[in-house]
Amino acid sequence: MTAPKVSLAEQIEAVRFAETRQRSLADGRTIKELRARQFAQRDLEALNAAARSLTVLKDDAEQIRAFLKLPAEAREAVLRHGETMGQTCLEAAKREAIAKAGGPVR
Repeated sequence: MTAPKVSLAEQIEAVRFAETRQRSLADGRTIKELRARQFAQRDLEALNAAARSLTVLKDDAEQIRAFLKLPAEAREAVLRHGETMGQTCLEAAKREAIAKAGGPVR
């Protein structure tokens, strides 16, 4: 079963609401009626989606940081031609490895 699609805006709202709920608990207040009961399932789905989004970002943090360090023109080229550029880079790296191993000259 796939998880429901939840927009980033909904995920942020759910996290903010969870923050409000936690602040209420920390201040010793009850949280009975902060949110209508019919929103409970959607809030849970949004929080779950936020956790999944953060996990993806954490898992790919090194690559994301490297991408963001590229000049704007390079990022745009990657976004427009990413797959083609990736294949070209892989082919160039393969040719270079062959040349370093004494194979045909590049």
